[in-house]
Amino acid sequence: MNADELDAAWRSLHTPDSAHVLEAVPFVGNQVWAAVDYEGRRHLLLQVPEGTDAPPTKTRGLRVTVARHQVQDAEPTAYLDLACLSDDAIATFTAVAADIGAEAELAPPSHRLAVVAAALSRWQWFWGVEAGSLSEREALGLFGELWFLHRWAGDGPAAVDAWTASAGSRHDFQWPGHSVEVKATARRTAGAVLHRIEHLDQLSDPERGQLFLFSLRVVRDQLARNTLPSLVDRVSQDLRGDPRAGDEFARKLGQRGYSPAHRHRYEVPYRVLGEYLYSIGPGFPRLTAASFGGGPPAGITDVSYVLDMAACDPWLEAKSPEEWTDG
Repeated sequence: MNADELDAAWRSLHTPDSAHVLEAVPFVGNQVWAAVDYEGRRHLLLQVPEGTDAPPTKTRGLRVTVARHQVQDAEPTAYLDLACLSDDAIATFTAVAADIGAEAELAPPSHRLAVVAAALSRWQWFWGVEAGSLSEREALGLFGELWFLHRWAGDGPAAVDAWTASAGSRHDFQWPGHSVEVKATARRTAGAVLHRIEHLDQLSDPERGQLFLFSLRVVRDQLARNTLPSLVDRVSQDLRGDPRAGDEFARKLGQRGYSPAHRHRYEVPYRVLGEYLYSIGPGFPRLTAASFGGGPPAGITDVSYVLDMAACDPWLEAKSPEEWTDG
């Protein structure tokens, strides 16, 4: 059962009249149940051995307890009870519950506590991320950064560490010897490839090493397979052997406003037209604070501009990861 089917199961349940009763349907065999209480709150019940203690959680809008419940005609027994306490968290709770249910199906009752603890750890960075946190433009920008991370940035854990996820840093990727600013566009104006440079620091030199500009050109194509969620899945798969890097990747995704619970919002398929890496050096067309003799005129607090990539051909470094010697 996936998240959509689980959501439908909860919606099909009648709200009980008594605070001592849960309406429930089996989710995985007779060991895991989807339930609702008299306040209409959603519960996920996982049968566990008597004496099991609930894992600690500080997640707002989520309560995790161990309680004795009787479902249908079965004898009362101990269940790990996950309850969604906030309507704002329903989408995320449903996704987490589907994730837990899929793993619990393969785990004996004695291992289900570990399954829940691991799932809550994986989802901690996404719990407060609301639907619509990423605009269409921001989602395309994130797609470009993850495309570079997956295809160009080299060693997965080291690439995740180098990815700043736009946390107030000057550039999108920062290594000791070089930095990379990533731009993606799905629009061409009269054949030109244009990128908006958001501020004067974006193409300014890093504190150390060489600066590169990565330009990704895509178009929407219903037959293409490249989407933001599929790219997230690919990077996550690459990091399966390194829990620390996987957790850091999840943290940065949540920081950017992406959550797997809302992945359907970002299932926009892109066909990649080209990927180009430019080495930014003397004469490269750019504006920085130094372009104004130390800063923009008094009263000018923000400067952005549009860069025509046709003017950047002399600085083209590579068209594929294999051509990039600094990667």
